[in-house]
Order: sequence, then structure tokens, then C-alpha cells
Amino acid sequence: MLSIIVCSISTQRLQNLKENIERTIGCEYEIIAFDNREKKWPIAKVYNHAAAQAKYPYLLFVHEDVEFLSEAWGPFVEEKLREPDCGVIGFAGNKAKLRCYSGWGQYPKWDCTYLYQGGYENQNIKIEVNNAFLNIPFAEVIVLDGMALFVRKEVWNAYPFDETLLTGFHCYDLDFSIQSAVAGYKNYVCCSNRVLVKHLSLGNYSPAWYRDTVRLYEKWKAKLPICTPDVDLNSKVVRKREERLSNDFLKKVQALKLPERGIVLRTFLCQYPMTWRHFRHCVEALFRQLSGHSPAK
Repeated sequence: MLSIIVCSISTQRLQNLKENIERTIGCEYEIIAFDNREKKWPIAKVYNHAAAQAKYPYLLFVHEDVEFLSEAWGPFVEEKLREPDCGVIGFAGNKAKLRCYSGWGQYPKWDCTYLYQGGYENQNIKIEVNNAFLNIPFAEVIVLDGMALFVRKEVWNAYPFDETLLTGFHCYDLDFSIQSAVAGYKNYVCCSNRVLVKHLSLGNYSPAWYRDTVRLYEKWKAKLPICTPDVDLNSKVVRKREERLSNDFLKKVQALKLPERGIVLRTFLCQYPMTWRHFRHCVEALFRQLSGHSPAK
């Protein structure tokens, strides 16, 4: 029994999704579609508002550009959600959240994905499969992409989307899955042919995404890094990865001249051991901050 929650901005896409779910779900369900074309509420607020109306014990927060390719996927996911320690289930995520400004895709070795990507407006369709094994239908992760998120209503009720902090359309998924993981639940990527999905669009890294990523980091930095039991965070690889991601992020917020670039610069200057590589990155970052240009090679 699933309550399916959609933040809609397209009547045609919503209709396509409704017809697709009716053909494929294989269990009792309801769809709560919130037309956000006029209100333009943050997606976290939409999801909380709609979830409060849900009559079933299992929730699915899903984008309207998703298509389910398997049949009878509803009962299969419900069975996993019944496990007391099950948190959030999605189709793309990562086994760690490092202590740096980043999205969920931080290190390919820890990425976990199982979905079809693209196919809308003549895009080619590609299969995204990383660290997915068919004998392990649910792979444990920490953070998840928000294109489709399953969760028990009781878990959402205890840890709702943060509509106060996240007032746009980004990072609500990372925040929601981090909340679940910190609370002691296990999050998963579904890696089974019993639930094949196609996502018809790619994400975007707009200035709003960078602003929300700074807010997300500031909220959770005291708890980071966190990872699944099979990931070793005590390695040089992790430290290098954190510094590289932070440096790349800093370059971008400085190039965009975002108000948050001062916060990001201070974090970058103070957070990492002062190796020669980091010292050089710091000098370059300060030069960009002061002049808006990269130093001469």
C-alpha cells in the first residue's frame, strides 16, 4: 500500500506517470499530486505537505519524469520497507558523505546506481550501473538522489524534509537521507530487475544548487564524514578526494561570484592539513577571491 507523492509542473508528464504507475505497480496505491506551477513552493515543503495527507504506511516521493519498466514492483519494495531498520530506498546514491561541499556523486568507487537515464526529447538512453550486484537486491548507501525515494511514513514523520533550511529544489534528497542514516536507519539503492526505472532527465548545477550545498554542509559538518560499514575513511585517498572536491567547488562559487564564496574559502583554508599541494590551492583561491582571475602559470 503506497502513497505516491509528486511535485508537478507538467500536466502531460503527470498524466504519463499516472498511467505508467497504474499499469505496473501491482498493489493498492494512491497518488497525491501537488500542482506547483502557481505556488512554486520549495520541493521540501511540497513533499511534507503532501505526505501529511497520505493514508498508506509506505511513501514514494517521485519526480514526474520517471518511468517504471518492471511489473509488480510495489509489493517487492514494500517487503523491504517492512524491515525495522530500513530507512530510505532509491536508485542512485553513494556509500559515504564526505566532509566537504559536494553532491552525492563524490567518488566512483563508492557510487551505487541501477537505472536507465535519458530518453526524453530524443536523448539517447544509457544504463547507469555502478557497484550493483543482482544477488544483492538492495545495496546499502548513505546518500541518495531524489528522483525516487521510498520510505515508511513513520520514518518521514520523525525526520521530515527540512523546508526551513532548503527553500529551493536542491539538496532536499541528501539532507533527507543523511537524517535517516544519522538516526540509525539503513538507506539502500535498489539493484534488482524487479524494479527497473528510467529517469528522463539529468540534474543541473545552477547557482541555487551551490547555495543549497553550502547550507547542507553547514548543517551536517559536525557529523561528517559518515559511511557504510564496507568503506574505509581512514586513507589518503579520502583526504585527497575531499580536498579535490572542495577545491573544485570553491573555484565554481568564486567564478559565479556567489555571496557564499567567503564561507567556502574560510572552510577550505582551515579544514585541510597544510601540504604543499593544499598551500598552492590556497594561494590560488585567495588570488581568485581578490582579483577574480587565476594566477599566471
